[in-house]
Amino acid sequence: MSSQPPSSSPSPRHSDEPKVVSADGTPLPEPTLEERAQVFWIENKKTILLTCSLMLLVIVARVGWDNYREMRERAIGAEFAAAENDAVKLRAFTAAHSSHQLAGLAWLALGDAAFKDGKYTDAAAAYAKAAPLTAGSAFAGRAVIGEAFSQSLAGDKAKAETAFKALAADAKQSAATRSEARYHLAVMAVEAGRVEDARKALDELQSTDITGAWMQRAMALRMSLPAVPAASEAAPAAADAGLKLNLPGAQ
Repeated sequence: MSSQPPSSSPSPRHSDEPKVVSADGTPLPEPTLEERAQVFWIENKKTILLTCSLMLLVIVARVGWDNYREMRERAIGAEFAAAENDAVKLRAFTAAHSSHQLAGLAWLALGDAAFKDGKYTDAAAAYAKAAPLTAGSAFAGRAVIGEAFSQSLAGDKAKAETAFKALAADAKQSAATRSEARYHLAVMAVEAGRVEDARKALDELQSTDITGAWMQRAMALRMSLPAVPAASEAAPAAADAGLKLNLPGAQ
């Protein structure tokens, strides 16, 4: 008995995928990938076009916003440069751009001008406004030191000393700022007659001033301090004063 040749097995299909047949029930060939893509495009054309349009709008908006910000920053920089050292223009700039970092530099310039004119209270106020806007920049130290130093020269020694102590202990400040704060603390201690406090501040400065920017000033100030008194030796007379001789007949 001859066996019949095995019939070719149809291509695997998903059980839930309907079979495509002709009108007389004859199975039709499977659609190609290109045909499937065309069908998908016809069915989802609107959704695809809408999604692409939205993505394009987002990209255009982002590029436009970046260009606007760049142009705005250039305009603000040009306005700040035009103010130069004119106090009126600088104040107008700080009013127009109160939260901008360049406003911090404007307040710093106003503080420097007031300090130069001996208006230490005005200088301290300007430096105080510059400090938060310049925080984290190379100008941060100038603002905080300027505020404390202006307070000292304005007569508020206690407030200035508290500010300098806070700066010296603040690890977030630069090494140069902390060293300068310790130097000013030493000077204030000398002026108040607290020589030991001055020596302590100078010791801390000389042990932490890795840049050496304030080392020379610290050494000069230390040399101006009175010499440390040597340990006094007990005088023989003082030692003998505590001795009593019990002589015969003495009361």
